[in-house]
Amino acid sequence: MKYQTTLNAVYAQLDRLGDLPIFSATVNRIRQVSSSRESDAMALAMAVMKDANLSAKLLKIANTPHYNRGHGEISVVSRAVVLIGFEPIQNLSMTLKLIEAFSIDEPGTGMDNLLISAFLNAAMAREIAMRSGAMDIEESYICGLLYGLGEIVVAYTLPERYRKMLKLRALGQEQWEGIQLSELGGHFSDIGQDLSQSWGFPKSVVQAMDPMSAELLKPSHRLNHLLAAGCHDLLELIYYRDTGRELDYGKRLRQLASCTGLTDKEIEASINASFRQVCDISVEYGLPAKALTPPYQGSGNSQLDELSRKLAFYISSRSEQFQAAEPRPITPVAQPVQPSQDQLQLDYLSKINEMLAAGAKPSAIVDIAVEAIERCSTLDRVAFCLLSDDRSKLSARIVRGLEGASLKKVMQLNSAEPKGQLFVRLVEKGSTLLVSDCTEQGWAERLPADFMRTVAPTGFIAAPLRVGSRSLGLFYADTVQLGKHVDDAAFRVFSQFLVQTRLALEVQRHEARTS
Repeated sequence: MKYQTTLNAVYAQLDRLGDLPIFSATVNRIRQVSSSRESDAMALAMAVMKDANLSAKLLKIANTPHYNRGHGEISVVSRAVVLIGFEPIQNLSMTLKLIEAFSIDEPGTGMDNLLISAFLNAAMAREIAMRSGAMDIEESYICGLLYGLGEIVVAYTLPERYRKMLKLRALGQEQWEGIQLSELGGHFSDIGQDLSQSWGFPKSVVQAMDPMSAELLKPSHRLNHLLAAGCHDLLELIYYRDTGRELDYGKRLRQLASCTGLTDKEIEASINASFRQVCDISVEYGLPAKALTPPYQGSGNSQLDELSRKLAFYISSRSEQFQAAEPRPITPVAQPVQPSQDQLQLDYLSKINEMLAAGAKPSAIVDIAVEAIERCSTLDRVAFCLLSDDRSKLSARIVRGLEGASLKKVMQLNSAEPKGQLFVRLVEKGSTLLVSDCTEQGWAERLPADFMRTVAPTGFIAAPLRVGSRSLGLFYADTVQLGKHVDDAAFRVFSQFLVQTRLALEVQRHEARTS
């Protein structure tokens, strides 16, 4: 009964304060549009533009160095969608609205810390999901973002009770989970689940917020709970907050490593990358970068203390840069510096955006995307095959990489032949095929013999390029060197530029229709 009383009080206060902007019609539209295969970049941009404040913030973020490496100002939302990406826009919108909704000046609740933690939790869950090859990394982000929703809502709607809970926690005489039960009649996760379900979030996201309900999920969705909960516990340790359980930093790393297949070092690399990302763009989100700094007070765990020290140093140095009065003009470098792979990818994304703004031909955009995949990944060869008008043939038109001429010659595919039938069907079904290692058991028997003989990949990716309901052709990329296969990083690069090409062509189609 006490929990129901608490929940009624939360809903009553939400009603008094008004509908939360985070779950307003704008965000619901964005979620619906970005999850629909029939939607295009312009439809998503139109959904965003219905919220002027959200549009302004997204444009500001699109022009940060994290997304735009100095290749011209992004001043149109549709361009921002192309540059940032279809699904990431949904996550950006959700995060911005979460921060906008709960950024209140309520002394003693530590709301900034709760919002920073939610942002970090989402970034860490996504980063680890991406490195581990999870099926839906964008949903991993949402699960991470909403994992602490119940605590945020309690601090927002019942600040006096929340302050009392914090005081009890500080005394150290009761466990945090026990305090939640005694003061609320349930856990924060219960409140978060009730609210997120009433606001229409998918069942897989709602159930991932609590360990008991997460047990009912399929393994691919259960991983999102393990990521969200694991990242939350790591943040509790990094910020020296008591979770009410006996947690050891090394043990928690090993648990995350076990469920993701990553090493401890890869998990820590994900933590570092997430902190750096959130630190570098926190100001644009309306959060103070200094709130990110761990309190580095010494835990007795050398591994955790070393991580905290490095994070504190980085955040402190970046905070000083944010507070600098005027940026100095950039002095031209005498010798060209070889860009990192991450920077090279962003440069190519900006190039596609510039070409779109200049009205480049679709074939030129596809050409630069093929070049980007080949240069930004470990893939040996990349090709675009054009679909014939009768949808029975695929012909390689743009090829780059090792032995490109021979690939172009053999990638003339007819659905009347086994190897042609395989790829034409992929285009018809709108499916992506990833074979990281062609020597793995089962693939040798399933792949057409003439394809393996003539194309001879050691691993390959094939995915259709569709604009709206129309299929234009097929992006194909492979590795051919002995012992070399398609890794997760290469697949991410391939997918990123395939999506950006599709979005750019959709924007062109929309602009052509309305001009």
